Amino acid sequence: MARPVPADLEDALAASPAARDRFWALPPERLDEWVGWIEAPRLPRTRRRRIAETVRRLGAAPRPAAAATAVETNGAAPLEAPARDAALGLWLLALAALLAIAALVLWLTVFRHHHSGSTTPAAAATTVPSVVGLREQAARAQLRQAKLVALVLPHQSAKPRGVVLGQRPRGGVSVAQGSRVTLETSAGPAAVAVPRVVGLKAGDAAKPLQSLKLVVVTKRVPSKQPANTVLGQKPAAGKRVPPGSKVLLVVAAQKPTAAVPGLLGQTQRAAVATLTKDGLRATVVQVPSTQPSGTVVAQNPPAGKIRPRSSAVRLNVSRGAATQTTATGATTTQASAPPPPPAQGAGHDYRGMQLANAVQKIVQGRQQVLVVWIASSRPQGVVVANSTAGSRVRLQVSAGAKPAQPTSVPDVTGESQAQATSDLQAAGFTVITAQWPVSDSSADGMVVAETPAGGGNAPQGAAIVLYIGTASGG
Repeated sequence: MARPVPADLEDALAASPAARDRFWALPPERLDEWVGWIEAPRLPRTRRRRIAETVRRLGAAPRPAAAATAVETNGAAPLEAPARDAALGLWLLALAALLAIAALVLWLTVFRHHHSGSTTPAAAATTVPSVVGLREQAARAQLRQAKLVALVLPHQSAKPRGVVLGQRPRGGVSVAQGSRVTLETSAGPAAVAVPRVVGLKAGDAAKPLQSLKLVVVTKRVPSKQPANTVLGQKPAAGKRVPPGSKVLLVVAAQKPTAAVPGLLGQTQRAAVATLTKDGLRATVVQVPSTQPSGTVVAQNPPAGKIRPRSSAVRLNVSRGAATQTTATGATTTQASAPPPPPAQGAGHDYRGMQLANAVQKIVQGRQQVLVVWIASSRPQGVVVANSTAGSRVRLQVSAGAKPAQPTSVPDVTGESQAQATSDLQAAGFTVITAQWPVSDSSADGMVVAETPAGGGNAPQGAAIVLYIGTASGG
């Protein structure tokens, strides 16, 4: 099948009518030979030179038949070439051979990599920069500038994330341009699990967090829980975070406090106004007294004690001396009689009784108890053993086979029953109360004793026995 005549050949023939007419007058096989000769070269300039040679030869030929007399098969023009054209062809062949030999030598000396591992010549080599200690981005930039390729392998490390820990090849080595340099970078420290600290004091909660190199941030909020108690945490317990992460602790704020003023001898109205000004509340109880009616004869807490603002201060206010009517109708002053002294009852066996029942039975004999919580297979709150401890009865009470964590018992002596109960329940305890006669009217309704004593330890959830003062009235 004859080759199509290329467009650039047709354009060149159109500029020479003689060459065009003689070209198209050739037999088809001669036309195909001319086209094949023109399209054989790979270089555009050689193609253009052959098109010009074709137009020149066909335009200069005396007749079309002379242009088709002979066609060379080794790349020469498809006409009988003059002697100078044959010499030119030989020269071109020799030149091509020299160029091929030069290209081979260049490849062997410059671009070929020997299997023996020899480095490339200085013309194609580059020096590996030292990038250890740099950030990954800066290290990549230096390698690109040296015409090298970076391969990054992250590893867990105490170093900051992205810092180059090592490199292969090392800095200063001469390698071929385009070679790969392996960078070992820090992926940061391994993540740690956040421990649970809800319910602990803020200071105790910070220790395990800081030991894991976590940053503690606190946010204080108003709460009924004891001050400095951790109410919540973020991230939640168990979540894994990298060292250096922040852990937010929501902590119960310290309640504002005020010093209780001295109010003895003041009128009820003046005492209440003073407490209100200091941010405290007054609880007024009318009691018989030889002091003028309306005068504060006792207060609890006493003057100088620090109490949270809005706390109640009990004021015992005189309602005057108690009177009794004689047979003749006259009135005489009668002082309140002091309660009888506690009776020393005989020992009893309280084993197997619930603590609350044992306390009430013992208080009927005008004795107090000394409670000691112990681990026991008996149900929680059951008396395991009892003995005499001076004027009190010592009760060993079961805290169960696996007692809860011991917790410090708040000192609530001198507080009202309601305030003491609230403080103990906030600390995680339950309360058992017993009435105890007192001769001082200012102790009426106040906690005169507690067991286990304030400042000691008891399992969380254990019962604290409170003795509430009861003054005899007229």
